[in-house]
Amino acid sequence: MLAFVLAAVLNGCADGGRQFTITGGGVESVHLGPTITATANLTFSNPSHKVKVTDISGKVKSNGTAILSLSAEDFTIPARSTATVPVPVEASMEPGVGILSIMKIVGGNNFEGLTADLTFTASGFLGIRKTQTLEDIPLKSIIGLL
Repeated sequence: MLAFVLAAVLNGCADGGRQFTITGGGVESVHLGPTITATANLTFSNPSHKVKVTDISGKVKSNGTAILSLSAEDFTIPARSTATVPVPVEASMEPGVGILSIMKIVGGNNFEGLTADLTFTASGFLGIRKTQTLEDIPLKSIIGLL
């Protein structure tokens, strides 16, 4: 019985009509230093139950080479709503990468060759947790949502 409920809930999360989507957003603030901090305001459309997103980490890569390590604070996507959620993010430069290199890479809004790997855990209905890893997401597609 538990396996049936688990399969139904995970299928519901994967069902295109029932899953949350990021519909927009923007960056509220950015602070440069040894650690780069920013707050992203992400707008979610969620037709289903609330979702808690935890254990968020990742890497930003330039042509396959890691340049930044990322982490973000936990956040909750409200149930049955369209809501904007602030997500504090921290990034640190990989060894051998300097702030001038980062500025040169992202200067002029040219995100060609930049990708991200992300890992996070989502907890939803009945406290069921699912860890997801997304690899080689083009930053151009993420930026296009913001």
